[in-house]
Formats: sequence, structure tokens, C-alpha cells
Amino acid sequence: GCCSPATSWHPYIADKGAAGVPLDALRVVPDGHPLRIAGESMENALVVPLIRADGTIASLQFIVPPDVATRLKARGKPGKLNLPGHPMEGWHTVGDRVPGGIIYLCEGIATAWACWQAKGHAAVACFGWSRVHAVAAELRQRDASARLVLVPDVGKESAAEAIARNVGAAVACMPQGNAPNFDANDYALCEGYDRLADL
Repeated sequence: GCCSPATSWHPYIADKGAAGVPLDALRVVPDGHPLRIAGESMENALVVPLIRADGTIASLQFIVPPDVATRLKARGKPGKLNLPGHPMEGWHTVGDRVPGGIIYLCEGIATAWACWQAKGHAAVACFGWSRVHAVAAELRQRDASARLVLVPDVGKESAAEAIARNVGAAVACMPQGNAPNFDANDYALCEGYDRLADL
């Protein structure tokens, strides 16, 4: 309630080329807010909710400004921080899921934005590779006819194939030869959304 609505002017959204993506559920921590995580102020962090299947919020992820992310990474911590003491359950959907429709499953919000921008189908941010299998399984359980498509970062292709076999999904891999962790958003920024759509 105390956070401001997110806009396409937020540095993370602008950096990811995500102008025009749905921002209704996203917020930004205002200046002067006292929340600190991992010793850092969350001022101006982009707030992304993890939504359970029943529509309730399980937790929040804070994507901090670049200077804070740099300090965190120098200390061996990620630039995306989760609300302490809250379970990592659910996912964040970009676009609208429809029964029997295509759903792209991605590690993070920027990759989900890129897939939605490229194809217009729903894309789900799972909040880390370790959560992709659980999210895919739950989405499959809820819609047996959904066309699930895993969109792994470079280096996760074999793991994605194993998950796909388990839940009945397809896999859309990035072209070989890219660095580990290169993802669909990186590809879209380099090659354009039409080329990503082709993948």
C-alpha cells in the first residue's frame, strides 16, 4: 500500500527494453522508506509480487537500483532480493493466461517480458531456475491442455529438457555460442523481438 505504481521510466524496466509491458501489479519503493534487506535500503527498488495459484500474494521480490546491485554482488549476494521470512511460492504472470493457451516459463521477470513482447502469449516468471520445475508442474496440474514452453538461460538446456519430459512441455533454447546465463531478453535486445519470436 505504501509503494508507488511502477512506470516504464524505472531504470530496470528501461534497461531491459520493456517499455509497453503490463505494469499494473508492479510497484516501486518510494524515497525515504525504511525497508532494508541484506543491509541495503530498498528505496527505488522495483517490487514484483509472487502470486499463488489462488491469487494471494506469497512474497515480494525487490529488484534494486544498479548501484545497490553492484554493492550486493561485490558481497556475493544477488541484485534481486526476496522478502525475508516469506515463502517462495507461486509465480508472476505477464499477460493473460487462457485455458489451453501457450505459457512461456522463464527464470525472471525480464525474460518473461521479452517473451510476451515477442509473441503476445502469457509468460511466467518463476523467480529462479530452482523454481521452474515446481511452477511448470503446478501449471500443468491446473491446465492439462496448456502449451507450456520452457525458455531456459544458456547453460540450463539439459535441465530444461528433463523438466519438459516430466511435465509435457516444449523447450525454446537460445542459439549456441552465447555465454552462460544469456537469456531471451538478452537475445531480444541484440537481435530484436521478431527474431526472438522465431526462436
